[in-house]
Amino acid sequence: VSLFDPLPCGRCMPIETRDEGTVRVITLNRPAKLNALTLEMAIDICNAVEAAAADASVRCLLLTGSGRAFSSGGDVDEMGEHLPRAGELFYQLTDQLHDTVSAMLTMRKPVVTAINGIVAGGAIGIALAGDVRIAAESAQLLSAHLKRGFVPAGGATYLLPRLIGLSRTQALFFGGRTLTSAEMREWGLVHHLVPDGELAEFAMAEAQRLAAGPTQAMGETKRLLAAADNLTAEEQLELESERNRDSGNEGDAVEGITAFLEKREPEFGRAEN
Repeated sequence: VSLFDPLPCGRCMPIETRDEGTVRVITLNRPAKLNALTLEMAIDICNAVEAAAADASVRCLLLTGSGRAFSSGGDVDEMGEHLPRAGELFYQLTDQLHDTVSAMLTMRKPVVTAINGIVAGGAIGIALAGDVRIAAESAQLLSAHLKRGFVPAGGATYLLPRLIGLSRTQALFFGGRTLTSAEMREWGLVHHLVPDGELAEFAMAEAQRLAAGPTQAMGETKRLLAAADNLTAEEQLELESERNRDSGNEGDAVEGITAFLEKREPEFGRAEN
């Protein structure tokens, strides 16, 4: 079964979770609605991501969508049910999306996002919170917030300026831009661009490569990159020294050095199992 194939009718859940070895796969699974995010679905996604972060058997997380979209963003039909005062729904929905993005950014294991088809609105943050971001050729990214009179949320105003700069973020929000997959790659929003039919296999191969690697060191690298926004150069250098000291005492570097000296490939994670 492809990562993007929905389950037969009667078995569909808003999200599907499964393990491929040490890779946890979370698939957004409302293909008939372009994986639009209801509040219930956002809660399920957040719970699944936080569970993956806490599960020691999971060494890499892979998120994607079924059907023709990663996600079209918040479910406007559900929002319509709360008019004329949909603000409380907005708050609860964005609260779940923000907790999801925060968990993805801070978990001490790598995260891969495989972007198939459309990604828009409140789903942008989830798509861009991956440490390795892969897009299919059919992928398109659009803000859509201002088109519906929404304020950007879901982490978009945090992640986009850091990935592509303020000027391009303004062009996306205020210019009504829809980015093609090639533009997403050119702008630096994704690391890899692959044919649609190869996305599932490529994304899983990347996730398995990361899962077999030094995930402790990857987690510390994520923390260092996140800290760099708020520290001086001297503070960042000191933090690098501290993290390297810790890894040299009990982290993945111990296995890496041992494997080099024994002239074998390292087996990261062996001591954890």
